[in-house]
Amino acid sequence: MLLRLPVLIAALGVAVYLMTSEAAAETTPEALRELLERAEADGAAQTREWQNLLQYRERRFLPGRRSGTRDPDFFMADEGWRDPHAEMQATLRAFFREPAAVAEDDQHPQCRFPARRAWLLERLGADEAWLPDVDCPRFQDWYQGINPHEVTLVFAAAYLGNPASMYGHTLLRVDPPGQDEDSRLLSYVINHAAATDETSGFVFAVRGLTGGYAGMFSIMPYYEKVREYNSLESRDLWEYRLNLEPHEVEQLMRHTWELRGAGFPYYFLYQNCSYRLLELLDVARPGMNLADQFSWWAIPTDTVRTVLAQEDMLREVVYRPAERTRLDHQIGMLSPELLDWTLTLAEGQLDPDSVNGEMEPEDRALVLETAYDYLNFRQKSGDAEQDQRELMRELLVARSQVTGVDGADAPDTPSIRPDEGHGTLRLGLGGGERGGDAFASLHWRPAYHDGLDPPAGYISGAHISYGDVEVRFDDGRDRVELERLMFVDIESLNPRDRLFPSWSWNIRGGAEQRLRPGGGRSLMGGIDGGGGGTWQAGDSPLWTYAGLQASAWGSERLDDGVRALAGPRLDLRWQGSLLRGHLRGESFWSTDASSPGWRVGVEQALIASRNVSLRVGISREQDFGSHETAAQAVLYGYF
Repeated sequence: MLLRLPVLIAALGVAVYLMTSEAAAETTPEALRELLERAEADGAAQTREWQNLLQYRERRFLPGRRSGTRDPDFFMADEGWRDPHAEMQATLRAFFREPAAVAEDDQHPQCRFPARRAWLLERLGADEAWLPDVDCPRFQDWYQGINPHEVTLVFAAAYLGNPASMYGHTLLRVDPPGQDEDSRLLSYVINHAAATDETSGFVFAVRGLTGGYAGMFSIMPYYEKVREYNSLESRDLWEYRLNLEPHEVEQLMRHTWELRGAGFPYYFLYQNCSYRLLELLDVARPGMNLADQFSWWAIPTDTVRTVLAQEDMLREVVYRPAERTRLDHQIGMLSPELLDWTLTLAEGQLDPDSVNGEMEPEDRALVLETAYDYLNFRQKSGDAEQDQRELMRELLVARSQVTGVDGADAPDTPSIRPDEGHGTLRLGLGGGERGGDAFASLHWRPAYHDGLDPPAGYISGAHISYGDVEVRFDDGRDRVELERLMFVDIESLNPRDRLFPSWSWNIRGGAEQRLRPGGGRSLMGGIDGGGGGTWQAGDSPLWTYAGLQASAWGSERLDDGVRALAGPRLDLRWQGSLLRGHLRGESFWSTDASSPGWRVGVEQALIASRNVSLRVGISREQDFGSHETAAQAVLYGYF
């Protein structure tokens, strides 16, 4: 009897299954049965279009595709994040729910997933009349409030004050019909960013690099982002109007509605703002597969290039300079004497009305405008020591009395756009000699730009490098070894002047070959950083940096396992367009050496084209009582 029990239980289970299946078939609407059968016959669940709507992507280390989010509110099936067939079945069934069966505070699935609804009806050749008639006031009010007509890809230039934006940011602006350059400020933008209130830049960078934040989509007025980027963060904006068809814009907006509230892992270098926007564009125009072109890192400028590479995609480019860019342009128009007047007015040491008879009307207008714009910029950025609104009002009144003179000219649009600069992936082949031994070297850097790379399209003074690797074959020791692996290497050089006495800073961390006690070199891991001031010789490309450096390095070849160093550093830089170079000298005292060490080196780059440069350098250093001289030449290509 006990042996027959499992058989009886199995038989009972089959009977129950058949009964429930028959009952379900009897209650399933004819239209739903037809759609389910068509979906099966068509294989719709396995198409890229459906899986893009579910945010599916190829896994990097395992076979198969999975959704980038596991948010349960984004799926109708429990296993929808990894089973597109189950999600399609559950979605179709959910579309046939009676509106009365949906809780008052919830959205009907047809309203929650309008992009899926539109695609399934078109793909399966069904009519809207097949589905229950559902009213979607929330979605309709949201859609009509935005009134989408065309889409613009906006690139915000790099901002070194925020680790999340050191290589730029992208967002999508959705414009209603009949807009001009001023009214577009009232348009809405689609933004994807890390959801965090973190105030520590270091913690923010570490968690962002390791996926410690959830990325969320949001919709906001464009003028808010212009204020944030143009005014507060001094970032130029580049607006690329895209040539999307009306039905493509409509589907993009439907899918944006579906993504609201869904959390995605956020990585600064990969699954970031730019990557997620590519996924939106892939839904709008199936077949481009833009996101598939980025498997390990997604640099915003690279994603812009990828979008613009699509046939007939770009309609127009508009440059929106930051307030700091405009102000720097005005300051550059001032003679030394006029700059003195401007600074005296901005400091409140001179009555604005007193300049009326001291200079020509054009100069007077420029001085008053620049003084006002300077105070306004400092007030917005929070750098003003006190409330300057009364002085600003007086400057405006004085400027209004200078009639018949136009305002200051806007800065010209740069001849090279950010998307037209060198490729961010850099490969190099080189060779040289160190300590009497010859070597050959291979160089690889996935991102992004350093001070000797071709400058066109990049911010002057910004050095942002990730994952810089150099491997050498040492002929003297007949072996291959890792010379350098810098996980992060950032330098911000801001030339100081009378109106903006900015500070410069640098930080890098990773591993590199360094001199060790007793002679020779060993691979050491550590961090190095410092700060100081940068000065530019007039309008020339000659820059000078002076500051202090501090670092800590560890290795088993050190006597104490770790050492700390600190000392002064001096750089001379030539920031030309075809010839670039720097001369660097530094001295340091360390915790494990009786006498100070020093390094001096010169490096020169010849820019052959946008994506080719030749770099040569020579250096000499002393540490632990040993001296060593090295020279190297490297040919770089950018991709």
